Amino acid sequence: MHRTIVWLTWRQIFANRRLYLAMLFSLAPVVIALFFRTYTANTEKESRGFYLLLAPDIVLGVLLPLSALVFGTTAFGGEIDDGTLLYLLVKPVKRWRIVISKYVVAVLSTFLLMLPAIFLPWLAVSAPDLPISIPVAYVWGAALGAILYGAFFTMLGAAVKHPLVIGLMYIVIIEEALARSIAGVKALSIREFATAFSLRMADSSLNLGTPLVSASNMKVMGTLFLVGSLALALYRLARYEMAEKP
Repeated sequence: MHRTIVWLTWRQIFANRRLYLAMLFSLAPVVIALFFRTYTANTEKESRGFYLLLAPDIVLGVLLPLSALVFGTTAFGGEIDDGTLLYLLVKPVKRWRIVISKYVVAVLSTFLLMLPAIFLPWLAVSAPDLPISIPVAYVWGAALGAILYGAFFTMLGAAVKHPLVIGLMYIVIIEEALARSIAGVKALSIREFATAFSLRMADSSLNLGTPLVSASNMKVMGTLFLVGSLALALYRLARYEMAEKP
């Protein structure tokens, strides 16, 4: 990594008060949890059912991909749009260090945003049958999701003209529509990988559910998402530099 690029990417991602908006975004689940505590009977069974719906469906299913989409596409998108990427490329910094630096910032930003989104609702609706190992399992899923989403969306930010639109199309069409109804498409859904990994990391006695994606699919497709996306981002940087040369 390159510390200067990490700092510049961090400033770019959280420019124009995006940091405060991101913090509010991560607090949305606990607000929902507080409404649940206030306006329901809040029995132990209801609390468990509520959290086991909130964590995978809202946090991993909605907040995680949207956060990764914004952070990943912004890591490169702003510099490509305003043409300042060329000034970064003429610096004596290896291209792979630029890609990795921006990727790491996007991943860490996404993951850190998920921590309060997972743990605060658990604290708000805590019950004897909701041990801490449950939110910890979902943190593992969020970590995997941040790693894979971060690579994919960072690549989109570097490789295409409208990364936000294409990223939203992936989330809505592939993950929300097709992956829910067509079994084979689940192998293309990072959200399904994150949820399945959470279930695999949880103790079987917790009865959180059965993973819908096999371990072999997760390894193969997860590796393809990670390595392929970073390789394409690096290729795009090389092509961008050559295109700008007189």
